[in-house]
Amino acid sequence: MSFWQKTMLWLGLGPDEMYEGVADVNHARTWPNQQEDSDTEASTPASKIKARVGGGVSESQSIETTGTVRRLRAARATTPKTIEPKSFNDVIDFADRYVSGDAVLVKLKGVDHPTARRIIDFASGLCYAEKGAMERMGSQEYLLIPKDVTVDSETRERIKEEINHDPQD
Repeated sequence: MSFWQKTMLWLGLGPDEMYEGVADVNHARTWPNQQEDSDTEASTPASKIKARVGGGVSESQSIETTGTVRRLRAARATTPKTIEPKSFNDVIDFADRYVSGDAVLVKLKGVDHPTARRIIDFASGLCYAEKGAMERMGSQEYLLIPKDVTVDSETRERIKEEINHDPQD
């Protein structure tokens, strides 16, 4: 038998009569560091999960799984804490609050342009490293939102209105 014929058989592309003695059986996967003895290790069959179809449960549709259950933290709503840094040394204030899980509104009014740029660069790096989000709320206001925190749309709109009607402009 040539190399190509063996390859075609291995891929299952050969004639049907070549596969008459072969059974369609799923063999359990063994990993290199796993013991081969079935006596020492109790094997658990895959659990069946019933699928809901149109409100009812269908016995014919099931999903095989050996899944791992992991708890997800629910997103919590929060009101942002407002921080107005005066120098780059003040970034520690909002960084500590952000890392502890609080949303932070950073207002950069009264800060010179190079310092404001450094603060924003720091804040964007902080949000990226912690897998959070950073949203521009006004010309010099930024909202930093941690990963598992939500700020509702009403609070965002209120912040934007306060920024637009700020008498300090």
